[in-house]
Amino acid sequence: MIRLLVVSLVAVVLVASVAEWAIAQETAPPKATDELGLVPGDEGTAPDGDNADSTTNAASTITFRRGSGHYLSWIKILIGWLLFLLWVYTTDWVSTDCQDNRLQYIRWNPIVFGTFIGFYFLMWLLPWFWLGFPLLVVAYVAPLTTYIIYRNQQVTAEKRVLTRAHLRYWFAMRLNKLGAKMEAEKKPDWEKGPPIRFDAAGGPSEREDRVHLLAARQTEGFNGARKTMAETMLRRASAVMLEYSQQSVAVRYMIDGVWHNDEPQEREILDPVLETLKIICGLNPQERQARQEGVFLINYDNVDYKAALTSQGTQTGERVVIQLESEKVQFKTLDDLGMRPKMQEQLLQLLNGKQGFVLFSAMPATGLRSTTKIVLQKTDRFTREFMAVEDEANPYEPVENIPVSTFALGEGVPENKQLERVLIRLFRMEPDVIVMRDLVNGEAVSMLCDRAVEGRLVIGTIRAKDCAEALLRVLALKVPPKSFAKSITAVLNQRLVRRLCASCREAYAPTPQLLQQLGIPPGRIQAFYRPPQEPEEVCPDCGGIGYKGRIALYELMIVDDAIRKLIATGAKTDQIRQAARAAGMQNFQAEGLLLVAKGMTSLQELMRVLKQ
Repeated sequence: MIRLLVVSLVAVVLVASVAEWAIAQETAPPKATDELGLVPGDEGTAPDGDNADSTTNAASTITFRRGSGHYLSWIKILIGWLLFLLWVYTTDWVSTDCQDNRLQYIRWNPIVFGTFIGFYFLMWLLPWFWLGFPLLVVAYVAPLTTYIIYRNQQVTAEKRVLTRAHLRYWFAMRLNKLGAKMEAEKKPDWEKGPPIRFDAAGGPSEREDRVHLLAARQTEGFNGARKTMAETMLRRASAVMLEYSQQSVAVRYMIDGVWHNDEPQEREILDPVLETLKIICGLNPQERQARQEGVFLINYDNVDYKAALTSQGTQTGERVVIQLESEKVQFKTLDDLGMRPKMQEQLLQLLNGKQGFVLFSAMPATGLRSTTKIVLQKTDRFTREFMAVEDEANPYEPVENIPVSTFALGEGVPENKQLERVLIRLFRMEPDVIVMRDLVNGEAVSMLCDRAVEGRLVIGTIRAKDCAEALLRVLALKVPPKSFAKSITAVLNQRLVRRLCASCREAYAPTPQLLQQLGIPPGRIQAFYRPPQEPEEVCPDCGGIGYKGRIALYELMIVDDAIRKLIATGAKTDQIRQAARAAGMQNFQAEGLLLVAKGMTSLQELMRVLKQ
């Protein structure tokens, strides 16, 4: 947005300067001339003889008087530009807010953008500023106000903007930064405590969700539930497990893909917490044996998460697992994820192709969603037309300039929501690139394979532990092997390894025997790194774990004729892996050793991930 502001400022100044210069060239009546067209007092003769040419040149030369300038009002230009800056800020907020709250940004962006831009140019064309500028203000305020009224009706009370509570909070935050002391409106008891907010999401309707949320706020354990989930966020955990027994509750956190035990807590504390969480999910809090599943939403430190709660009775009590998934991808580039530059070039070259089938794959909870979105953001979505198909029960974070058509699975689905019908409508639009995450059945994949051969690029995802298995997983959907082999062009698979904590990792010299086993020449690597073996104190950055965050391992299989032949004949995964390595594919072990050599992860962590 900063670039847009700078460009807009330069454009306004340039346009105004050119206009000022052009108007300043307005001519006044020329000086008086005689019957020969010469200015009195100028030297010259009649246009005949050898002096004819010079006389003609003199006659054709007319002297103009330059105007005085100042025909444009810089004050009016400044006022118009300031309103333009305000519009840029609020329009960017509308676009982001629509995506955060799932409010059809494809509809609202053109309304807010097109209305103002049209009247902005009209203002400069009208000769009356007193008419053009008020019209521009109306064109700015009307769509923005309409959107705010609409979105406030769709969100919960605490998310509404320009309300009395919101304005008081907004002014209080900014005045407090300036040293003033202004208290925001008094919070109710259920808002006190850590900066975390719950929203219900598991009910059959929004009305039911509001009922569940209000009921949960009245329970004894509501603030305890907020503290429990805030502690989970503070530990960077992606899941928390509560093991209820007769005496206590065992607590475990999944941090960077590994479970870590915490100190047990008393049931008197966590029983009300579980009751609150079940109510907000629309579950039965009294049922402690049957399996129950529900979802709710969390906003912690202005980041949205989706929480999936699963409870199941055990011999000793009850087991509860709450898994967290961020609504937004936290990474921005493939470099952040750990993909090597050379592999990035290969992958983007494949995605810039005019046809083919590129398959992304990974095991569950290993970053496939993040990688797919970042890769889509790297593609050229402005000169080529992209269209996506998604299951409405499993939506993904929107990607700019990729419109989405949704389908539904199961019995009794309306015809216009059936997957095959949705694909047929999409094919009639003839997009250049078709994106379908989570390939669900063979008939849909067969239709996509036909388009990949006919000159369209298809991007899909599936769950698998490596590239070879991803190919067989697609065939397991009962896709014709020859059709799939003819269309597939590349497969990307990934796994996640934990990063060593940069603050507490320790170096050690690898033995010659270890280097020989790993195939590393002697003397090339001086030291490997690992978590501290006998730390004197707990590291404040990683909490004593030795690892902080994760990085991805990738293997990219470019499908050649040999691999296509194996796919078409129903070969096993080992045969496909051998053919891929013969074609030059780097497997996970080779990619992981590069990270070990760079000190980004440990050899023990790599071995743990490769055994999965």
